Amino acid sequence: STASRLLIFVALMFTFGTVFLEERPPALMVFSQAFQACILPAVAIPIFILINKKKLMHQYTAEINWNIGIVAVILFSLLTTWFAIAEFF
Repeated sequence: STASRLLIFVALMFTFGTVFLEERPPALMVFSQAFQACILPAVAIPIFILINKKKLMHQYTAEINWNIGIVAVILFSLLTTWFAIAEFF
C-alpha cells in the first residue's frame, strides 16, 4: 500500500541521515532505545482500548487479569518514557 511504502521510505531516509550525524554508533543505539520507550505508550493505550471494545471483540474482550497486565504495561511505559525524556535534559 501507499502508506506502508511511505513509512518505509521515511525510515530509510532517517537511517541514511544518521550517517551524517557526528555521533558514535553506541550513542545512536542509546537514542534509538530511548525513542522506543517513548513509542510504547502510543502502542499500548490503543491496544487497551481496542481489546475492551465489546462491539469489536464480541465474546473475546479482555478479562480482568488481561486488563491489569495491560494497565501495568502502560504505567511502566509512561515511567520509562519519563526517565528517557528527563535524561536528555
